Amino acid sequence: MKSKQIMFFSLLEDIENIIQDFESANEIQYYQTGLLDSKNIPTYYSVSDLPHVGYTLSGDWNRIDDYLIIKKNTSLNIDEVPQRKGGVKFAVGQGNNPRSIELKLGGIYREKENVIVAGRLATISEDPDSLEFFKLLSTKIKKEFKKIGAFYVGKSAEEKLKEGWRLVTNEKSRKEYDLALS
Repeated sequence: MKSKQIMFFSLLEDIENIIQDFESANEIQYYQTGLLDSKNIPTYYSVSDLPHVGYTLSGDWNRIDDYLIIKKNTSLNIDEVPQRKGGVKFAVGQGNNPRSIELKLGGIYREKENVIVAGRLATISEDPDSLEFFKLLSTKIKKEFKKIGAFYVGKSAEEKLKEGWRLVTNEKSRKEYDLALS
């Protein structure tokens, strides 16, 4: 499978209208990805319903909330993963849900001042639903955000960058790895 991705920095006000327009045009649902403790995965029908929307609880984008977006009434496939120490975890990801895309919103890191953690929109699927959703969202982001290096940056996030905020994939990395204006 060939993957597609777009990486971005945004504050909620940068991306909220893009996603709300997408939600208005498409009946969708969101599910948190990862290795979860329960098979009862909450379903969200709007970006505004997602926990901590606009903020991250980690300064490392590999550890922030990640969501599958799939068409409403499409079943979520969940894999049971037996644990060595006993019990079972439940895996939710795009690998077993090919009609989806993945969205990490990123946002302001709550634990440190003046840090924005990157977000990512991606798919590893060639399914038409996945490709259509990816194209719709990535086209809007590319149109409304400014490209700086490998990232697309929303207007408010760019203003924060100009004010000296750190735009990071991991806030523990040295500052020379932060996004910088050329």
